[in-house]
Amino acid sequence: MRGTTVQAGTIRRELAELSKAINHWHKEHGPLASVPEVTMPDVPPPRDRWLTRTEAAMHLAGALGFYREMWCDVSTRREHFRWCRNQFAINRHLARFILLGLYTGSRRAAICNVQWMTNTGGGWIDLNRGVMHRRGEGATETNKRQPPVRLGRRISAHLSRWKRIDDTARAEASEEAGEPVASHLHVVHYMGRGVASVRTAWEMAIDNAWLQPEVTGQSPITPHVLRHTRATWMMFAGIDIWEAAGALGMSAKTLEKVYGHHHVDFQKNAAEV
Repeated sequence: MRGTTVQAGTIRRELAELSKAINHWHKEHGPLASVPEVTMPDVPPPRDRWLTRTEAAMHLAGALGFYREMWCDVSTRREHFRWCRNQFAINRHLARFILLGLYTGSRRAAICNVQWMTNTGGGWIDLNRGVMHRRGEGATETNKRQPPVRLGRRISAHLSRWKRIDDTARAEASEEAGEPVASHLHVVHYMGRGVASVRTAWEMAIDNAWLQPEVTGQSPITPHVLRHTRATWMMFAGIDIWEAAGALGMSAKTLEKVYGHHHVDFQKNAAEV
């Protein structure tokens, strides 16, 4: 598409798939007279974009339709603002998505697929044990590690309230239909049905919160930023690297390499020599 910038990471992934396809053909249907060598671009530096507590609160407010109306007093040149709410920009499913991302550090697919009960298509919430299972029942582990994550008291309170709301809505829909209805099963849902993407609502919330790149002067905020934010906040809090890595579903080596400089103990002893 004209005017679209392709990121280095995307290029690397697509070239890696091309290289695998060439090697597969050479091995299974060849041999080829000569095997082309795919040259990969340099590995891009890891993104260091994360949300401050204020930015996260603003983004959540934007998901619920709140925005700041700003103006300037001509005589005093002072800026003023007041909170307003756009009823057509209230996306409660996005608010759930944001809170789950901030409090569990899970990837987008894991958040969108998680349900209230055990299933084979995605993870599920066990409120009794205070655990979120990121993988479906019987699903095999992949390179995208998806271990269970313990739920803190803040997100557990939200989840308990959301489950009561969804259980009530499902019961009412079933009563109206005269038979059990499979709705409101996903934690993140729109009108009772699970969602595969939150892109439209996400961009609307970004605009409401004034978090566009041209406003903040930083890189764009994508859903994956929630995972970066969770990791960074845990480093700020001084959480043990091994424990944080287990909660996030990444190796301790990766966590220390990408986020270690945010840890409160980073070069603590070396700085005092």
